[in-house]
Amino acid sequence: MRTGSRLSILGLTIAIAAGKANAAEPSFVARVDRTQVGVGESFTLEVTLSVEGGRVDNYRPPELRGLRILAEHPSQSTQVQMGGGGTFMRQVYGWHYEVLAPDKGTFSVGPARVRVDGQELRTEKIVLAVVDSGQAPPTRRPGRGFPRGIPNPVLPFPGLGVDNDAPSADTGRGRRSFLRVQSNKIKTYVGDEITVEWFLYLTERQDKYGTTAEPRTDGFWVEDLPVANPHAGLSLTEQVYEGRSYLVAPLMKKALFPLHPGRLTISPLESEISRVDFFGATLRTERLKTEPLTIEVLPLPTAGQPPKFDASSVGHFTLRAEVDRDRVNVGEAVTLKLAISGQGNLRKLAAPALPRLEGWKVYEPKVSVTLDPGERVSGTKVVEYLLLPERAGVTTISPFALAFFDPERGTYGSEKSNPLRIEVRADGSQPAGARPAGAAPGSVASGSAAATPGGENVLTLDIRPLRNRPTLRRDLGTSFYQSRGLGVVVVVPPLALALTALVGLARERLSKETEGTRRRRLRRLVRRRLRSAEANLREGRLVHAFGEIERVLREFLAGKLGTQIAGLSWDELRSTLAQAGLAPTVVDATLAALEDCDRARFAPGGVSVEEVRAACDRAGELILQIEKAPLRPVPSPEVSS
Repeated sequence: MRTGSRLSILGLTIAIAAGKANAAEPSFVARVDRTQVGVGESFTLEVTLSVEGGRVDNYRPPELRGLRILAEHPSQSTQVQMGGGGTFMRQVYGWHYEVLAPDKGTFSVGPARVRVDGQELRTEKIVLAVVDSGQAPPTRRPGRGFPRGIPNPVLPFPGLGVDNDAPSADTGRGRRSFLRVQSNKIKTYVGDEITVEWFLYLTERQDKYGTTAEPRTDGFWVEDLPVANPHAGLSLTEQVYEGRSYLVAPLMKKALFPLHPGRLTISPLESEISRVDFFGATLRTERLKTEPLTIEVLPLPTAGQPPKFDASSVGHFTLRAEVDRDRVNVGEAVTLKLAISGQGNLRKLAAPALPRLEGWKVYEPKVSVTLDPGERVSGTKVVEYLLLPERAGVTTISPFALAFFDPERGTYGSEKSNPLRIEVRADGSQPAGARPAGAAPGSVASGSAAATPGGENVLTLDIRPLRNRPTLRRDLGTSFYQSRGLGVVVVVPPLALALTALVGLARERLSKETEGTRRRRLRRLVRRRLRSAEANLREGRLVHAFGEIERVLREFLAGKLGTQIAGLSWDELRSTLAQAGLAPTVVDATLAALEDCDRARFAPGGVSVEEVRAACDRAGELILQIEKAPLRPVPSPEVSS
């Protein structure tokens, strides 16, 4: 029996040793799709952790000083391997970052950190060179060019490590989605309308679509045209393009009017399409981009061109002029309406000028443009003038003329309106010296104008002020001096001035930031954030609750220390809290709480309700301890670029 027991123990020891031999060490690597990028271009940073069991916590993302994160997508998967005397399960965690390089120079991607069973792992530091735009090499395909002996850990994730730009078994665009730009003209005249449309071609339905970069149209006057997108969504229809079937959606449609001759370029449209899982997590993101579109713009022909021709008068137009009435009295306003209808750049089109009118006062015109819905820009431009006659007579306004260039015929044309005749009469009063029948000689009728030797009209008697006594009252000043109104006039202004000064002093004192006001403001902030965390917890949004806890800790620390802590590394934050006079235990507890919030954000799958409640209670206790601790002012740390 002793011999059998020894053999059993020996076999168990050999099996455990064999299992440990098969178990691989944790793999924690970071990589970028290229180490040299252009200014304003983005690159991909992927951090991957592969472990067989063990507790994973306290993940810290890499430090990206001088770089800007556009998007981040955490993910998690499980690999099962059978054979070799057993079954092995391997957990793979991934963090996918889209990073933008805004400035030229050399930048360092700091190491990412994570703890596996209490042991801290770090990735290698990556050096990145940012050069002028257009000088960087093309993007390296994911899954290529890695050091030997390191497996590609991203391939098990759906949507990561997929070569979106690699050609499929069939050549051409038949196996991948793309964007397409289409123009009805690539060669035209200055001021002529060009219709440009952008389309999205999908091989399968997607869950999300977003535009990351709008096309730039420098050198064009732009008018937006309607597209068939109900409620700003994508209207997909099945179409065949180059012999293959796609789901096609129109994205935007614009009418462009070139402003000067030459080769004008429309920059690419850049977009993203994504697939998400049942819980809303992104499974795959694909970036799409159109080719730049170049338009050759020709100058307008000089043969037959009218003098001082406006380059915006390109198209086909009709002209109409009218007045609301052609017989008015002196002082009555007349509205002159000039309407230009047709196809072309109506907003920029200059209307014919109104000629100088003697004896008329002309006010600034009112201009309105109404565009009709359709495939091309058409409508009516209305210019309204308000005219006021100052003397009697007959005025004839000469016809308005509009010269334009018709690009379809390649010739110049013109439109003229009819002349306008306006008769202005006097105000209708009786001539000087006339009187109604039956009136006594020397009498003046009420409402008639009295005549002066010069023959000009003066004010009539019926609008002169009436006086019931021959002289003015001489006791006006004495009566006011003896009334109560004098006291009001004398006392009220000084009182109002003093009250204004007191209100100003009170507002100045209330606006000052004191220790008491700052403490009350921080308390209100803490209560609001903690209530928001409780609300997210009740609604089951655990990650959002952790986000509110992290936000209240950081904002409370910034308010108490009087300095910004955003952008500090963990070591810099620890040093800042220590300089402020916090106890080491409080510093450690604060950093641990912030690390738990980071872990919950980047690994949401392992968060439970109990952890959120415990984190909320711990945050409240830390805030009370920091509130009671005597703190010293801390200078703002210098953040290196």
